[in-house]
Amino acid sequence: MRMSLRALVAMLAAACCTAAFADAVPDRLGEPIDLSSFTDLAPVPDESGPALDADAMPIVPINYDGDVPGIRGYVTGIVGGSLATINAGGSAVFGGTTQLQTVGSVNDTMFNGGGAIGMALSRPSGLLRMEIEGRARGPMHGQTAFEIASGTTSGAVIPLDVTVTNGWSAMTNFWRDYFFTDRFGVYGGGGFGIGGYQYSMQSKEALLSGSSVVNTFAWQIGTGVTYQLSDRITFDTGYRFFAMTPGATPLAATDGGSIAQQIGSYTSAFSASELLVSIRLYEPFRNWR
Repeated sequence: MRMSLRALVAMLAAACCTAAFADAVPDRLGEPIDLSSFTDLAPVPDESGPALDADAMPIVPINYDGDVPGIRGYVTGIVGGSLATINAGGSAVFGGTTQLQTVGSVNDTMFNGGGAIGMALSRPSGLLRMEIEGRARGPMHGQTAFEIASGTTSGAVIPLDVTVTNGWSAMTNFWRDYFFTDRFGVYGGGGFGIGGYQYSMQSKEALLSGSSVVNTFAWQIGTGVTYQLSDRITFDTGYRFFAMTPGATPLAATDGGSIAQQIGSYTSAFSASELLVSIRLYEPFRNWR
């Protein structure tokens, strides 16, 4: 059988390709394939976009001591005891020639309680706190005296019964907390505001009496220790010195309780050393969201 020239050329070309392929493939089997050129186009698993470039990611600085800057609100319940003092003062002219000088002081212990609402700002090693505080105080009872001085009598003393009720105060406070450990710390600071009480006095011997509401400027300083029971609850125990500027109460002379004549004023100044226990709750409305 005679084969055409075209068929012969096709057979020779096929034979050459087969030989070339057989020589090349075995030598390249097992060699790793470089896919680095496809890195920028490789999709992120389960996403359709290109892979993120780690070198292009922004670097966010982290505070070295772990404090997270921010403001946290809190509420505080306060209870404690006070060793309080009412210092008497003032003088009056009685009967034209007799001078009545108020002397002495009333010292008594009382219960006090209240609360505060405030904000705490994270600071290095602790907190800076600002709060509004309100407290009520129990009654006081005791005696002061009138010292009488006249042309014929000098140094005579007339007892004066004193009662103090409805004590209260409203303060703006600033406290600085310092933490020694994750739980234990100390604080110090103070505040200012207004305070008041109902003041009454009476002398049965001299038929003298007076009563008024005293509202004056108030201030306090204090220090204490804190213990963090949890991230949101802090136990606080401390000491404060609280004081109010003097206030005046009119003094009147009576005639058997039917006739009253104002003869002067009686001044009083309240101060107290107070031991307080507090529980502070941060972010009290967190669970309401």
